[in-house]
Amino acid sequence: WQRGAVAGPPAGEIRQYAPGAAEASLRRTGQSARHDAFFSSHALRQESARRRAAAYAQPPEQSGPLATATVEGYHSFVPLDVPDASRRSRTPSFLCKATSSVDGEAYSLRRLDGPPVPPEPLAAALAWRSLRHPSLVALVDAFTATGPAADGRVGRATYFVHELFPAAISLERAYFGTPGSAGNPGTPPSMTPTEDGLWDIALPLLSAIHAVHSAGAALRIVDPAHVLFTDPHTVRLSSIGVLDAARPERNLPLPALQSEDLQALGRLLVSVACQNAGAAAPTSLRRSLSFVHASYSADLSRLLMLLLSPPEAAHASVHDAVALVSGRLMTRLAQGAGYADALRTELSKEQENGRLLRLVLKLGLATSRPSLPANESYGDHPDRYLLRLFQDLLYGSSDEEGRPLISFAQAVHALNKLDLGHDGRALLTGREDGAMVLVSYHELKQVLERSFGEIAAAAEQ
Repeated sequence: WQRGAVAGPPAGEIRQYAPGAAEASLRRTGQSARHDAFFSSHALRQESARRRAAAYAQPPEQSGPLATATVEGYHSFVPLDVPDASRRSRTPSFLCKATSSVDGEAYSLRRLDGPPVPPEPLAAALAWRSLRHPSLVALVDAFTATGPAADGRVGRATYFVHELFPAAISLERAYFGTPGSAGNPGTPPSMTPTEDGLWDIALPLLSAIHAVHSAGAALRIVDPAHVLFTDPHTVRLSSIGVLDAARPERNLPLPALQSEDLQALGRLLVSVACQNAGAAAPTSLRRSLSFVHASYSADLSRLLMLLLSPPEAAHASVHDAVALVSGRLMTRLAQGAGYADALRTELSKEQENGRLLRLVLKLGLATSRPSLPANESYGDHPDRYLLRLFQDLLYGSSDEEGRPLISFAQAVHALNKLDLGHDGRALLTGREDGAMVLVSYHELKQVLERSFGEIAAAAEQ
């Protein structure tokens, strides 16, 4: 090594890689090791169930135009706006969930208040469809059509269709709560700012801004109301392209708009760090930055100073900000790779469970039908008798005292052998006559395939 090269830390001071919060959430929570070998973690199943419930949620009985409306193939509208959100937004609009008649998927549909957007700004907004990034909620479509507004009045308006992330909440709602009004007490904040939490917001948003600026565009919508927690550890910027159509900026050059994106990110982080929506106001910013310097790391303070530096003084770009936090980005990259590996492990379990579910369904179909149109004695055939004995092995095992034996591991082991057609043998015992049959899994698989094949052939006739 050349003279002056920087030496590494002493061996006793080397810090180990720490998994991110998302990866840590997949770790076991007191369940048995045998359970963990076959089934996904409780946290992952709970999060998936929460999303499914939100995706299929329906409001109480609706009446009026919204209940029966269809707009360009979208139907089943469910309002998503929190009270007063549209009125406080920079782009007054009506946000709802809608189902596409093309693919049956649910999307986020935003109807802009006011007259329809002219063709030129709308075309500029549609250019965002080609930009995909993990920290951006993708724009699917934008069009002008006739449909109902939030108050039920029907008229022509411009609609924006974005990806839908069920059960997502805005950063504004998570850290600042929702204000109260007449008859509505509002909601308190559900999250408290921490150092790691701030970096979990800053790094994905900085990555999104980097992608957008590198593509020769500006976001113009970096604020707490449009940053979403799509799951407890993932933030995404929503409503991209809306401002390009609703309020096209013709007087400012692109570098100025991109500089405003960085300033907006800095103000957002200051507000969250202080848990005060007004902390980044000009009259409060100096005091807020002093609080951040005293309460958080020097790395965060340096990033905020760069983001909030006046454009005419520093000419800072997103590339400067990325270079400044490159060490943090490397840590997050490692954590993201670890989380992806953990998810692959969980996916492999569910993939195997799906394979076994198909096998159990075939087994049930083959044994539960007493007859077929062309074969009245289908259920009495010796093949079906063997399969019923195998079902008894799976579901009817008992110990010496007659108590039920519940062993998922034994059942999964036997189903895997059946699916593979293993040469190993199973000892089957008749439920009524006590007859014992020793049969290989290979023979059982052939019997199952023949039995199911007869049902499939009858279904196609």
